[in-house]
Amino acid sequence: MLINVGSENPIKVKAVKNAFGKYFEEIEVKGIETDSEVKEQPLNLQDILKGAQNRAMKSFSNCNYSVGIESGIMSFPSNSGYMEITMAVIFDGKDFFFGTSPLFEYPEKAVQLLLKGEDDINTAFAKLFGKEKDMGKKKGAVGELTKGKINRTEFTELAVVMALMKIVSKEFYAK
Repeated sequence: MLINVGSENPIKVKAVKNAFGKYFEEIEVKGIETDSEVKEQPLNLQDILKGAQNRAMKSFSNCNYSVGIESGIMSFPSNSGYMEITMAVIFDGKDFFFGTSPLFEYPEKAVQLLLKGEDDINTAFAKLFGKEKDMGKKKGAVGELTKGKINRTEFTELAVVMALMKIVSKEFYAK
């Protein structure tokens, strides 16, 4: 089974490999750079979904499934006003299958930097944590905020597993 991922980000590719590997034995996962056609840091659920769907559609070629993954923040009645979510969209050439990660609240300082337009989220978190800029390809903000208990790969993998539910348990979703 060949699965294309609409990104070359090693975190996303590994998350897809881990998730599909829970259900299928012989898989090959390939990262393909695609444009999400949304902001680098989507600021609402609609753009996060659109970005994931675009990545899934654009990477579907000579494969069984393609997967689009997009992370972003959405308005939420919390202290900072925003929660992070990762959306995974699996595409089989005909149908879409959707899944999300858990939500977690962004620190207020990071949200302020982001909304002022002064920084992208990687730069904002690098300033906040005093770390390297490219955290999104490593353990991610979730890794820092959970003190290493959950990393970005695991967080993203959950979204892909949730999208796989409708494929692996299709008997329960039949009309």
